[in-house]
Amino acid sequence: MVKIFSALLCVLLIMFSATSFGNGNSKEVKAAKIIKNANKVEEAFTSRGGMEGWTRVSFIIDKDGTTKDIVVFDYSGKDRYVKKVTKYIRNLQYSPALVNNKPVASAQTLFVKHTYSEAGHSEGSVTPAFAKEYQATIDALSSPTADMLSIKKSIDDLVEDHTKNLNEHALAAWLKSIYYYKNEEFLEYMRQSHITVDLYEHLPIAILAKSTVNLFQSQLYFGNFNGAAETLSRMGSVNGLNLSEETYQQFADALNAAKATESANVTKGQLSSLGAWSQFYEFSTFKVEVSQGNVDSVELRCNDYQQKYVEGWENKIEFPAHTSDCILLIRGDAGSTFDILEITS
Repeated sequence: MVKIFSALLCVLLIMFSATSFGNGNSKEVKAAKIIKNANKVEEAFTSRGGMEGWTRVSFIIDKDGTTKDIVVFDYSGKDRYVKKVTKYIRNLQYSPALVNNKPVASAQTLFVKHTYSEAGHSEGSVTPAFAKEYQATIDALSSPTADMLSIKKSIDDLVEDHTKNLNEHALAAWLKSIYYYKNEEFLEYMRQSHITVDLYEHLPIAILAKSTVNLFQSQLYFGNFNGAAETLSRMGSVNGLNLSEETYQQFADALNAAKATESANVTKGQLSSLGAWSQFYEFSTFKVEVSQGNVDSVELRCNDYQQKYVEGWENKIEFPAHTSDCILLIRGDAGSTFDILEITS
């Protein structure tokens, strides 16, 4: 059963390893591991009814190995996948993470594909109906007199009526990224580029290459340097991209240059349609300023530390000393935008 679970999950975040700190203190961290899967094979979150989808989910593995505080913070738009992945994770039992051989609560964040096949890969192909509407929308976006309201409706209709499998989800995300870029909604453009790249196995190489560069550049622009580093790593590892050492170094230099700018202590974000946002984080002391909308809570989820703030996050939040592998989870009203500001003094 564990093998089935492993095949179904596409884990893009949270890898635990031994970590040493410069002040002489050391910390040996061992990752939590699945030891029991109480889900039945037929209840595994494979697709049913000719539909596929995806979810992003964060959860805590407690000291006793049980899962809790499950938060689905982004998804492909079908509520049943939110319920499926939540139920599935609740039925997992882990051996807890260990820090210096002592059990600790730990966090995991997963990008999960819900597929036709229990082998974890899509068996669907792009349908003629999808291909026709997709091409019509691409053509409309290319027009200098594009009617953005009409195009948005066409994209919504395409997703609702014809987007059934992961190949189509990947192309729909690519289509959305183009729309949001042209409509100057750049945070949503970055989100759709991220979805596109996460579904890289279901994309033509040419679109994957463009999406990866778009994601990298937008992550630099909005100060998401951990995300940019992950994207850069992916550029060098995905078959077909064939990134030369020289080109890879150019991207690495761009990342280092962006981190050295005066604005490098600000990260911008936007809550998803489920009212949540999450990413790896490294600022030791920071605050959250809401630009538009409403934020309800800010939560730190680390390899040996968790803390949720329902107030005070607009003033100051500090990571405990020696904490690593941290994710920042922000929740509130869907579409709310915010700045995360590093406090350096």
